[in-house]
Amino acid sequence: MKIYGKIIKVFPKERIIKIQELTQIRYLYMSRKVFKDFGPYFFFKPYIFANISLEKKKYGIIYANEVVFFNKVVLSTKHERKVYYNLATIKKGVRNLLLNTKNKMFFDLEYSLPPYYQTMTHMAEIVQYGIVVENEDGDIIFEDSALIRPKRKYSLNNRTLKFIGKKREDFDHASSYKDFYRLIQWCIAQYDVKIIAWGRNDILALESSFEINRFDILDVRNRYINLMQVIKNYYNYKVDLGLFSTYQEFSGCEIEEQRHDALEDALVAREIYRIFKNKVLAEE
Repeated sequence: MKIYGKIIKVFPKERIIKIQELTQIRYLYMSRKVFKDFGPYFFFKPYIFANISLEKKKYGIIYANEVVFFNKVVLSTKHERKVYYNLATIKKGVRNLLLNTKNKMFFDLEYSLPPYYQTMTHMAEIVQYGIVVENEDGDIIFEDSALIRPKRKYSLNNRTLKFIGKKREDFDHASSYKDFYRLIQWCIAQYDVKIIAWGRNDILALESSFEINRFDILDVRNRYINLMQVIKNYYNYKVDLGLFSTYQEFSGCEIEEQRHDALEDALVAREIYRIFKNKVLAEE
């Protein structure tokens, strides 16, 4: 159910707001995450547009509807009008991003884990990459994956090897970090790609790897698209999404086992992007 009203009182401890609709007073309850995200706006007593549950429940001594998601939060006074949040604007921005992104590099990394018995500070090193470059027509124009020899020998500990399903001897003929670095350089120069990864960890590991291996920092942050965050923003999700669970939800296909293989993960991210883009464009 959609509602519209002005906040007239906030109950922070209970995570409840009291709003004045056109003809009635209503109380709205929020989960901890929703209240954390939107609570700072409530201090200014803005107008809210929200989707709420039909059924009222008792929270302490207050009967309230639960907020499913906010559509808009707007401050409107005689002196100013300020839009704190607008889901429609976010969706329009996502649509424009999808339409204007040309060459895309779907990117995934596997990196070292701390050993089972940690005796020193752990620095995650890249041990495998998966890259799939796609042109604006959706065709794969480049694909590559390889193991990478880490700088520190103890990065290939038993925990890391078990996680990625490899043996130590598999790294005897692995690529050097220098080769990997030059490949990223080449993809950027050759295709002017946007780098699409699932979550923040891979781009943070990539940036950290420049420092660990003492290479010049590449301009990857300005090319980076966090696909998980884009989907979260579009659908107003408040929790992080799993790569394979999102693929299964979007595609209706089940993946029996996740192998922690960088190329497979990059290809799954590409498929999620394709399905998501089709969904977004179909809504117009």
